[in-house]
Amino acid sequence: MFNVKSYTTGPLGVNTYLGYDDTKKAFIVDPGGYSEKITDFIRENGLEPEYIILTHGHADHIGGVEGFKEAFPQLKVIAYEDEKQMLSDPYINSSMDILRKPITVEADDFVRDGDTLTVGDTELTFIHTPGHTKGGMCITAPGCVFSGDTLFRASIGRTDFYGGDFNEIVDSIRNRLFLLPDDTVVYPGHMGATTIEYEKRNNPFV
Repeated sequence: MFNVKSYTTGPLGVNTYLGYDDTKKAFIVDPGGYSEKITDFIRENGLEPEYIILTHGHADHIGGVEGFKEAFPQLKVIAYEDEKQMLSDPYINSSMDILRKPITVEADDFVRDGDTLTVGDTELTFIHTPGHTKGGMCITAPGCVFSGDTLFRASIGRTDFYGGDFNEIVDSIRNRLFLLPDDTVVYPGHMGATTIEYEKRNNPFV
């Protein structure tokens, strides 16, 4: 059985997710800041975290990478291949503006559209969804999708940052995410969870 736990981390209140299944293998999505609550839950439940997966490289989604890697040195960082520049440049990833200090992240593996990753018995698929950033991606898991800052409940991610493009983000949502089953639960980077069906019916931007 696949499970998702949601936490709010970092100065901008990013949704950080912990995914795991019955094998106890786990992964963390978008650690905006380090959270002892997540670390404690992992240790108390005997989980084995293997990956940190970044939907994109903005500072409010990567600020906790270092802290979690210190707590769990085995963690490997996964990001989309077009996000290399953002992860390595503290001015482009807005860490100087948001956190008042430079933050860079070196990914262990870069993925491409359609690539998959197996964590325990759970298969994840990466979907390139540019528009918020050039290398923004979403991650599908059983019954759900982690949408980062691409799709929110009745809203979409901002497109006025470096690499943003309104037409691209609308296309990503309409022609990539809206192809998922209607009952797919959407776990966004901010705000509450939603479903693909709800967004098809109610999202005013798409």
